[in-house]
Amino acid sequence: MKNLAAIIMVTAVAACAPAPVKVVPAPISLPAPPPPAMPLPPGGAALSMAIPPVGLDGVRATPNRGLSREEQIWHFRSALNVAALNCQGPAWGQIATEYNKFIVIHKAILSKTSKAIDREYVARYPGQNGLRVRDTRMTDLYNYFALPPVRAQYCDMALRKLTEVNTVPTVALPEYAIGGLADIDRVFVNFYDAYVKYERDLADWNMKYAPKPFYAPAPTSNMTAPPAASSAAPTTSSSNPG
Repeated sequence: MKNLAAIIMVTAVAACAPAPVKVVPAPISLPAPPPPAMPLPPGGAALSMAIPPVGLDGVRATPNRGLSREEQIWHFRSALNVAALNCQGPAWGQIATEYNKFIVIHKAILSKTSKAIDREYVARYPGQNGLRVRDTRMTDLYNYFALPPVRAQYCDMALRKLTEVNTVPTVALPEYAIGGLADIDRVFVNFYDAYVKYERDLADWNMKYAPKPFYAPAPTSNMTAPPAASSAAPTTSSSNPG
């Protein structure tokens, strides 16, 4: 009986004990993921540069657009000439040799084309020095073809075109040159399109992740405003003298 009473007492005490409290672990705050890397210009280009606009025909207005037939042939020759000057090293060492072959094989038609362009410029700029205008345009064109960020793609394309054009009959050179110029210019157009995309991506990145500028509040003045001047007009005596 004593043991039974002890069991009943222990059971009663256990029934009156408070329920155990569940301990919920505190949430672990994870650091925010780092922002994506800031976009960079394609081909290691400058952070800011002028891009030829897109014309009404939807094509980017490079110096190789809107040309006469003879100008396209000469621009093709100019593109290969710049490659012979700028594309050096084991990968492109053959370019200079192939270019020298090119100007020998197609010497007659190239000379005829250059003279035709001289006549075009003289007629196009009456009263001006048309040949000087042509020289200036050629300088700008050479600078265009010497764009550093596309050097590798440009040199590869020029080597391919030189290898092909030296097997083309002279009578077929004009048609080949027109198509070849379009292929070479596409290298530059693709770069400009990629650069425009970089500018859009950079603007989006700046909006989302760039540090926001801090503006300090303007200091407030403790000076009280001066009392407003009375707007009442001065009164004059209504009495007449003498």
